[in-house]
Amino acid sequence: MKRLASILVLTTVFACGDDVQDGTGGAGTGGNGGAGGTAGSQEFPLEGPYATVFEENDDFVYFFPEDLGADSPWPALIWFNGRSGYQDDFNYNGLLESVASWGFIVIGGKSMGMNPVETDQLTELLRRNGDPTDELSGRVDEQRIAVAGHSLGAFQTTAASPDYRVAVAVQGGGPPSPVMPEGAPTLFMTSEGDEEVSADLVIAAYEAAVEDAWLANHAFADHNDPRGDGGVYREPIVAFLRWKLHDDAGGRAWFVGDACVLCEAAEWSFDTR
Repeated sequence: MKRLASILVLTTVFACGDDVQDGTGGAGTGGNGGAGGTAGSQEFPLEGPYATVFEENDDFVYFFPEDLGADSPWPALIWFNGRSGYQDDFNYNGLLESVASWGFIVIGGKSMGMNPVETDQLTELLRRNGDPTDELSGRVDEQRIAVAGHSLGAFQTTAASPDYRVAVAVQGGGPPSPVMPEGAPTLFMTSEGDEEVSADLVIAAYEAAVEDAWLANHAFADHNDPRGDGGVYREPIVAFLRWKLHDDAGGRAWFVGDACVLCEAAEWSFDTR
């Protein structure tokens, strides 16, 4: 995997607005809730089949399965924050923990999207994977690493996507550029209710994708809905990652076929190319 070497032009990103704490975002309304969940099912509740561990330091947060030897090595997710970054009471920990519980090693930053510390998440993950004294040593499948982000972090996600297996851009994301003409297969997620980063902007990025792109447009979710436990975005994100990095038929069913889960969900508009 080549080293992340590109940063998206920032003028458009900062002009788009971004998540600002207002006391309403990310409270967690999405998904089916509850515990458990099995591979192959089309339901991905908040708590997956793996108990998780949480670790943090000054720069990063980590979530990963408690029993690292169970299905090692694991696919991984790099997460990029929105502009408001990481705050003790305003972050994405619920979402990231849920992803980890479905069989992933997850690393998120404690800064805002596009911060240089964020771009070092991949380096940090690979360092730990290669350190024989680290508990994550040899536990990361370096051929199965995804990238995802929200808002400003979604723009960073599409910029960084050529370095990753797949990408998820939530309420943000830019089109390919002359520097990065092709990105990884990407799920673009937006909402008609987003008053910070318009659905039209995300749809344009989706339409500019070279190939292997999916668009999920929610009818009313607000801009901060992905914070907390991921809101309405959490379950499709988990389904996509399970499909692409675990070859999970239940995850695939959300996106493939005329009767796919998102195709038939009343609150979602769905397209693929």
